[in-house]
Amino acid sequence: MEQGKFCFIMDAFFTIHDKDRKLMRNKETVDGKEHDRPCFYAFPDRKNPLILWCVPVSSKVDKYLRIVNHKIEKQQGKGIKRPKCNTIRFGEVMGVKKAFLIQNMFPVIEKYIKEIYINRLTQEAVRIPRHIERDIISHSGEVLRLVRSGHRSLVFSDIIETYNALIEELVKE
Repeated sequence: MEQGKFCFIMDAFFTIHDKDRKLMRNKETVDGKEHDRPCFYAFPDRKNPLILWCVPVSSKVDKYLRIVNHKIEKQQGKGIKRPKCNTIRFGEVMGVKKAFLIQNMFPVIEKYIKEIYINRLTQEAVRIPRHIERDIISHSGEVLRLVRSGHRSLVFSDIIETYNALIEELVKE
């Protein structure tokens, strides 16, 4: 899968790799129709491009703006001169502001990708502007480095364990 596309993840991934149910899972069937939400912005791992990092995208911008503001105020209260929040970022998707939830990111391999998010109007894969893409990838990389150095509470699930399990799957295949 190309970098920068949005995708939906198969339920099988969550069954196998999210037994503690900490990831944002697919929504339930409503009126007999499956709802493919959330969608995930996906980009390849720097060390192993067969691993993709998925960042959930939410339309609940106001909710996540409040969370970001709370985190920044908390940092200011501790005397941090340049407070920031790298676990939640914002950007437009198809002309609408969305929240990119880096705090909920997780690794996946291509066999668990159900489908690519296609814009119904253009019949093309949904994409984001390069500056937003750079922001998401940069902050995701920063969070990942912090998680690998011991700050595991920055994300909700054990992404290191999932990453290692996916590497094992790739080796077996």
